[in-house]
Amino acid sequence: MTGSRMRSLAALVALAALLTGCARPATTAGSGLPVSRSEPARSASARPTPSATVVTCPPDGVRLELGTGDAAMGLRVLGITLVNCGTRAYRLDGYPGVRSLAEDRTALRVRVLHGLEEIVGSALPSDGPPEPVLLDPGRRARTAVAWRNTYDDIRQPPVTVASLEIAPRPGGPAQLLRPSGGLDLGSTGRLGVAAWRLLPDTPVPSAPAGRPVPGVSAPEPVESAGPLL
Repeated sequence: MTGSRMRSLAALVALAALLTGCARPATTAGSGLPVSRSEPARSASARPTPSATVVTCPPDGVRLELGTGDAAMGLRVLGITLVNCGTRAYRLDGYPGVRSLAEDRTALRVRVLHGLEEIVGSALPSDGPPEPVLLDPGRRARTAVAWRNTYDDIRQPPVTVASLEIAPRPGGPAQLLRPSGGLDLGSTGRLGVAAWRLLPDTPVPSAPAGRPVPGVSAPEPVESAGPLL
């Protein structure tokens, strides 16, 4: 074979190898996995939109929500809001039923006082004798629990409440609330609870009991329990 024919053959082999390499699918750097180039670019408008957050309404038509706590010089106050998320008016008259539970949900020996004055040490504008409260659908009422993280008897072990079981009306269905960090009662073993007070008219979406309310931010998880005396 002459030199010119050998050079021509070598050129053909090199060209075939080059064409074969161009026909192979592209790979990601160092991965060895093929990358498809035929998929069209996805526009920003084609991105899936997140679904609306829903909040369920308990069967009795009211939902309890935890507020933010306040602390000063060993005094702790935690607000609790009741929302009429149902379709019927809801009547309150007095104090909620409150039971303190440990982490394993066993009942703790905690004395519940009606009113906050004995815990706080002075009268509060939001505290006082109970008054009838009628909540139309979408209306809210508010109560509060107060306690002190003090040791007035070092012979008693500290009491930490992991959750509160609260019945809006004593003897009715209760809901379980878990305050962040629990309630540190020290050795006092008692807490005060305020009577229900109607909040200014700030309607919220209502729905039949047991159905979700779309577009409402989810509160702290609430669990329903049986009647609480």
